[in-house]
Amino acid sequence: MKKMAKLSLGAVPMLISLELGLSLLAGYFLAKFFSGSSVKQPGRFGSLVFDVSGYRVHLHHWLVSGAILALAFTFNVFVFGPSLFYGFLGGVMAQGIVSYEDWRQVIWRER
Repeated sequence: MKKMAKLSLGAVPMLISLELGLSLLAGYFLAKFFSGSSVKQPGRFGSLVFDVSGYRVHLHHWLVSGAILALAFTFNVFVFGPSLFYGFLGGVMAQGIVSYEDWRQVIWRER
């Protein structure tokens, strides 16, 4: 099932727009390149993890990308063509969600 989800990641958007599908795949593979291969494996950049009042907050790359995407949609702002920009950010989000089991763990209590 997981493999099928990854395959449809680029194929389905390409039915709508080739630009959207290709930029989504580019975002996915670029995020895969810079991210760790597993949950415990660090990526090429350090994770955004903060200590806040006895809690740990992990700003996953999918979450940061999603926030940028939401702001870009809201204010109709994009760095380059909208299909390319939104597709790229969507690919980064998708990679973070389908590649890691801990993608939902954003806030937890420190021990």
